[in-house]
Amino acid sequence: MTDPAPRDDETLMRLVREAFPLTPDPRDAELARLIRGAARPEPWTTRLADGLREAFAPRYLPVWGGAAAACFVLGLTVGWLGQGRTPEGFAVAADGSIADAGLVRVLDRGLAAEGTDAGGRAVGLTFRDADGRWCRTFQAGDAGVAGLACRAGEDWRMQALAPFQPSGGEVRTASADTPAAVLAAVDALIAGDTLDAAAETRARDAGWR
Repeated sequence: MTDPAPRDDETLMRLVREAFPLTPDPRDAELARLIRGAARPEPWTTRLADGLREAFAPRYLPVWGGAAAACFVLGLTVGWLGQGRTPEGFAVAADGSIADAGLVRVLDRGLAAEGTDAGGRAVGLTFRDADGRWCRTFQAGDAGVAGLACRAGEDWRMQALAPFQPSGGEVRTASADTPAAVLAAVDALIAGDTLDAAAETRARDAGWR
């Protein structure tokens, strides 16, 4: 029994292979090896997840906590100013300068050790910020607020403001009663240490220069 005649397409393929023999290029194998070994680019979602895990690592929690508190204080302040009003007995100019004459007097001349005046006003911590401005925490108990103000020329510009309720009973300093949100603003601004009583007196007597 004879083999069947080859089909036309098989004959054609044989003729093509004979006319154009394929010689492997050694560079092809090397190229394939490089492609297989090349590192795949990391998906952007993986990079984002890794970045978020790093940003919110436990060691950064105090930073985020302080920032959140400072944002709360800023929002509270802007809310009061944006409504064209401030707590009763407390006045702030449109540029953020404290316009309460009694509080300005305490910020200008008061010392932390003196405690509150007849209107429940007192100063607490005093320090310089990174721009060299003098800053002081304060409370205005009768107005129900406490905050942070920094010196700008002859004015005190409000940096933070929070609700405040004076503690009853024992005599306490204004710094001891400072709301946590205001302390967070202090942490965000302070450069160096707070002043002790002697340094506070010298800075006051020098006119906050």
